[in-house]
Order: sequence, then C-alpha cells, then structure tokens
Amino acid sequence: MLDVQNLSKSFDKKPFLTELTFQVAAGECLVLLGRNGTGKTLLLNILATLVGPTSGSVSIDGIDAFANLKQVRSRIGYIPVAFDGYPELSVIDYLNFFAAAYKLDKRERSTAIGAVLELMDIEHLRDVKIDTLSTGERQRLLLAKTFLHEPQLWLLDEPFTPLDPSGQIEMTELLEELRLMGKTVVIATNRLEDVSRLCNTGSQDGKSIGILSGGRFVVFKTFRELYEKSRVADTEETPSQNWFHKFFLEVTKP
Repeated sequence: MLDVQNLSKSFDKKPFLTELTFQVAAGECLVLLGRNGTGKTLLLNILATLVGPTSGSVSIDGIDAFANLKQVRSRIGYIPVAFDGYPELSVIDYLNFFAAAYKLDKRERSTAIGAVLELMDIEHLRDVKIDTLSTGERQRLLLAKTFLHEPQLWLLDEPFTPLDPSGQIEMTELLEELRLMGKTVVIATNRLEDVSRLCNTGSQDGKSIGILSGGRFVVFKTFRELYEKSRVADTEETPSQNWFHKFFLEVTKP
C-alpha cells in the first residue's frame, strides 16, 4: 500500500534523510523509532505530502503521491503531535468544517459526525469550544476528524504523548483495531515503552520497527524477527525484560 523508494531530503544541501526504501502493506503497522532530531517527524510530513522529498518517490496504492496530490490526499489521515488552530470553534462546528472539506455529501455529514463522536466517546463535548478541551480530548477530536473520510493510510506523530494512562490503553486498542481493519498505520515515537505497548498488543504479526539514526534506517525488521533474534542471543527461552532497551542503545550508539 505504501511504497517508498530511495527517499532523500536535504535542507541547504545538508542531508536529513538519505535513501530510505521500505514498504508497508495494508493491515500492517510500522513504528518509526529514534532519538530526537533523527527525522521521524520529517519523514511523516513527507509521507503526508506536506513536504516534498529532494529525491526518491512515495507511492500510495500504486499512485505516485507527489505527481497526484489531490488523488492521494483523500487516502491519507495525518495526526500531528500538536493540535493547532480553530480555538473558537465548537467540536461540532470543527467536524462539520472538515466534513465539508472532505466533500462528504450534506445528507451523509450528520450520520458520519454522529458516528465518529460516538466512536471517540466525545458526544458530550459536541457544543464545547476547542480552546477549553483538555489535551486528551483534543487528541480524541483529531482522531474523530480523521475517521470522517476513512483514510487507508494513517500517520501518527507521538500519539501517546498527550494521553493519560487510560487514554494510552484506549489508543493502543484503537491502533490495533485499525490494523485489523486492513488500514496501513505508521507511527513515530521516541519512547521505547510505546514500542512494547504497540507490538505486544494482539498479534505480533504485521508489525515492523524502523530505527532511524543519522538519517538512515539502522534497523528495519519485524518485531517478531527482533524478538526471536534476542531470544537466541540471550540463550534463554524468553529474552530479558529490557531486551529491546539494550538493543536500541546498541544500534544507535554514536
């Protein structure tokens, strides 16, 4: 579904991402991991077609993304780490605005908005202004807005950061449900606990980890492959509890 070939991005001739090639199929989840400043958010912005690459290509459903922006953007749902804009709008006005932007038929909007309000459990906030919402409530609103046009490719930047423990559990379950629905999910994080949470929920199949360092992938493997490799290396039936922490430090050390 998502096919990236030889993707590079430079600013003022300084390379930030270098020759990244990878694929993520429908029903699969890719977790982008790395230290701060390794290019995770930049890569998400390119996949969301908000920033153009210096070279290389991004294809979504076999369509060249940057040659067919209008065609592919309807397939993309991007949830940034921060909620910006529209503070004076109410929740219902915000959703109506984006339903119109997504060109939902007027007769379908009420049903679609009602469905996403219920799905995200924010029906009670429909008339509340955005600037009075808590951080977690804003995150739920972003998710509700994204569900309106039912994108195939979901791009999420630090989705757990603004959430309390209960919200983190719900987010994990939601992301697993998206994957089971056949969506393609790409998540950027710099928190190791997010990797364990995501990869140990439900089946380990269909979940890959791409670790960025120096603008390149130093690791791009399925979580199952990494787990099995660690089990062999530890000569234990079950790897030690902090096996992934050790692995991450090893592959990203200067």
